[in-house]
Amino acid sequence: MKKITEALMRKDASVRKLQFDREWFYAIDDVADYLGEDLSGVETVTLPVIVDGESYNEKCATWEDIERYRNREPLKDYKGSIFRTPTVEVKKVVNNRKNK
Repeated sequence: MKKITEALMRKDASVRKLQFDREWFYAIDDVADYLGEDLSGVETVTLPVIVDGESYNEKCATWEDIERYRNREPLKDYKGSIFRTPTVEVKKVVNNRKNK
């Protein structure tokens, strides 16, 4: 995982970004390409991003949302796996009969 700050992301021209209501939003596809990571689980909003005078609807996210996704627990998806379930207790049947 690359260590990167929001200030570096704002300076980079390869990442499309826009400021909306005093908050910076970054195009998820551009950030994923820049970091070389899969960011498909980040919570996004669709905003109009203007490129060369044309407006495109892009999935965007705040830096906090991106960092929250990147810093999640690595094995979070496996919490419900079979290895995490408690073991079943097996009781041995005792035969109390005496043979005559």
